[in-house]
Amino acid sequence: MANKLKAPDVEPTDVDLKVFMNLMVVLIPMLIVSAEFASVAIIDIKLPEQRGSQTKSAVTEQPQEEKAEKLLLTAIITDSVVTLGAKGGFMPSLFYQEFHRYITREKDLDTLLEYTPGKMPNHPRTGRELTVHERFEIYLYTVEPETRNIIRSLYTKFGEMLTDADGIPVREVKAGDTVFALTNPRRRMIVTNPGDFESKPLSAYDELKNRLMKIKERYREAEDGEDIIIAAENEVIYDKIVQIMDAARNAEFPNISIAKLRG
Repeated sequence: MANKLKAPDVEPTDVDLKVFMNLMVVLIPMLIVSAEFASVAIIDIKLPEQRGSQTKSAVTEQPQEEKAEKLLLTAIITDSVVTLGAKGGFMPSLFYQEFHRYITREKDLDTLLEYTPGKMPNHPRTGRELTVHERFEIYLYTVEPETRNIIRSLYTKFGEMLTDADGIPVREVKAGDTVFALTNPRRRMIVTNPGDFESKPLSAYDELKNRLMKIKERYREAEDGEDIIIAAENEVIYDKIVQIMDAARNAEFPNISIAKLRG
């Protein structure tokens, strides 16, 4: 009789899943990253009123967002002009001439020099080119658009520009005149001695503050009545933008946004 073969005894063992789990840990994130997802965007469109967009009923109420009294105030700054614009249009441009005050490292010069965009001035005596670090302050003086002559205005002994009741800079006064110092709020004054005031070049910063204050007085209830956008060219020096921001804050426009004019 043939011998029957007997299967060898095999003891049961646990399957090692570590290799499989390691593969899943690497594979699943790769599959998620490579997957494409579709996103749905919802666009809220409001059709114009009374343009035949409604077939059965006409729109009788203006959309709520169009009722908002937004000012959208913007100050546009170039190397020679500041223009204030809002929802209703633009104010006349404010033309200015730029001067820089330099104090040299040798302490032998403290002078005001006219600024030429893209060029540093030279030391009047030695001819050495001055550096940005020697520039102490930037002055902007308003000028007539046609003649480029610097406009002058009267200032108090505290350096406050004088205006009349309409906010127009005052060039001369006589005893008994009523004027207003450019403070916030404006300070009313009765002139007793015209010699108390000094005629100085009209600062573009002061005139800008003056115009912004008039806008504030007129549109104080606007929804964005504390907002202003300052849009400047690339060539405009940052220090000048900072001083314009200070003028805006002093005129009660604390919420300032910075933008760049496209070339």
